[in-house]
Amino acid sequence: VYYGNIDIGTPAQVTTIDFDTGSSDLIVPSVDCANCTGPFFDTSKSTSFATTNQAFATAFGDGSTANGVISTEVVAIGSLGIQNEAFAVITQASKGFDGPNAGLMGLAFPTIAQTGATPWFINLANQGLLSSNVVSFFLSRQGADGSELCVGCIDTAKFTGEPEYFPLTPGNASQKFWDIASQGFTFNNKLVTQALTATIDSGTSLIFIPPSAAAALYADVPGVQAAADGTSWTFPCANAGSIGTFGIAFSSGTVFNINPTQFNAGPISQGSDQCSGAIRSSGKEDGSALVGDAFMSTWYSIFDYGNMRIGFAQAV
Repeated sequence: VYYGNIDIGTPAQVTTIDFDTGSSDLIVPSVDCANCTGPFFDTSKSTSFATTNQAFATAFGDGSTANGVISTEVVAIGSLGIQNEAFAVITQASKGFDGPNAGLMGLAFPTIAQTGATPWFINLANQGLLSSNVVSFFLSRQGADGSELCVGCIDTAKFTGEPEYFPLTPGNASQKFWDIASQGFTFNNKLVTQALTATIDSGTSLIFIPPSAAAALYADVPGVQAAADGTSWTFPCANAGSIGTFGIAFSSGTVFNINPTQFNAGPISQGSDQCSGAIRSSGKEDGSALVGDAFMSTWYSIFDYGNMRIGFAQAV
């Protein structure tokens, strides 16, 4: 998980947030929340806090849940702030919701916001508060330290070459996620799977593709075998650097390979000499791929709201 700080309230209280391009709501735990991780937000200590008394409930892909109340507040990262930003104050959560970050900031589109509000980043863009209507991610391959979220900017020191951009699909007012077309997944630069719609999701650690695509991708990889869980594939950890290179070909046909160290998701259990691949079966034949941090840590990722596109460049 990659996360950072936001300021919320007046005077500002600092909490930690997972910046998630796969959702659209800002959720922050209150001091009253059970099973939540701090730093917590104390509504009683903010002069700008207002509640709508409208209930909020959400569930996550791992089965965890969070409940609370939709409210409004001053929300800022550095000098970039929005007054009366709608968000959910979480007062109750299941155990799976805990840490290491306290809350979550959705950076996707308003159409999927369960608060019914415009997400913080898009509010900044729509109000003309950004020099460029982009948000860019550099995810360090050495762990979370050194990673960077650039709001309204592109940090050219964090990548080499020129970014290649791909238009969003459908690319109109009905946009839900940061979706782009792909020709499919590759092994050793050879296209193996069918074409898939790729959702680029900073809030997901791994990569998930349809079962048939995952089976095809791993079919001819030496030393790889399907795990008993039916969703992952394993290989000897000692061979992690030599089994081959996995990647994604987007609409232009350019192959964006995944750094081998990021493809290795680590031992399947503590002390095991078997490791699992970062590309997993989603369990759904829905023609889509959920592309998370295992990919983004290799490629500097530019989410360009102003031009409805995503760009990638080789991360340093």
